[in-house]
Amino acid sequence: MHYDTDQQLWLGLLLAALMLGVALELRVAHFRYVLRRPLPVLAGLLAQCLILPWATWLATLALQLPPGIELGLLLVACCPGGNLSNVITHLARGNTALSVSVTSLSSLGAMLSLPLNFALTSGMNPDTAAFLQGQLSSLQVSNGDLLSGLLLMLVLPLLLGMALGHIAPQFTARILPAFKRFTLLAFVLFLLLAMIGNRQLLLASLSGLLLVVIVHNASALLLGAASAWAFGLPAYDRRALTIEVGMQNSGLALGLIFTQFGGQADMALIAALWGTWHIVSGLLLVLWWRRSAPKQALS
Repeated sequence: MHYDTDQQLWLGLLLAALMLGVALELRVAHFRYVLRRPLPVLAGLLAQCLILPWATWLATLALQLPPGIELGLLLVACCPGGNLSNVITHLARGNTALSVSVTSLSSLGAMLSLPLNFALTSGMNPDTAAFLQGQLSSLQVSNGDLLSGLLLMLVLPLLLGMALGHIAPQFTARILPAFKRFTLLAFVLFLLLAMIGNRQLLLASLSGLLLVVIVHNASALLLGAASAWAFGLPAYDRRALTIEVGMQNSGLALGLIFTQFGGQADMALIAALWGTWHIVSGLLLVLWWRRSAPKQALS
């Protein structure tokens, strides 16, 4: 995809701002919930941060898709959950506290899990390993550059946001709604402009890639439900984990693709379609589950 260095810089800043907004909401209470009910959180983290990336890796080995598509799927699967999952869980009458806790911990753990999972899964697929090596070589980007990019766009904003939220909770609570709206609007505007500039490529690739994304997202939703069922969790928790595992932070994936992989077309399309489709699938679950509330939600 067409993407110049100025756009790369702006997107990196926007992505860092989005992650800062996530971190500003992290509170000690979220982690106290983990101590009170560790089993549901563990089930969600195992499914989201471990099983999903490696199940996606197995799928790429079996399906033999184009390497750019496989890399896009792997990167999305390695990303933590996004804040949108908390809203969808609340609308679906699931355990919102559990959803927030898993999102918080997966976002924090992504400092290590994302680069580690992506490096291992992409490196253990011969096709993606060769493609990735050629891509990095053509862009003159090293693994060290990838790591430094993650530090600047993920680790530092998370640490800074958590520190600000702890030191000045009233100030951060006051500015957070406007800050999140502004950064989200700026990010959406950036993506719209990028999509308009590459509309011919998007239209040519849309149908086949959308089917791949739908199947991948459905598999992630089923994995979340299966994980909750395997741990013997009630329906209230199952709803939360189904949505949590099925709604990845595809915005983070898209930002990394543009800033670290030169906006590689197939990877970017997969992440962009994921970011759109998981909202649709989440709302469909809301419509289904809103018809009845699990017992725990009524107590």
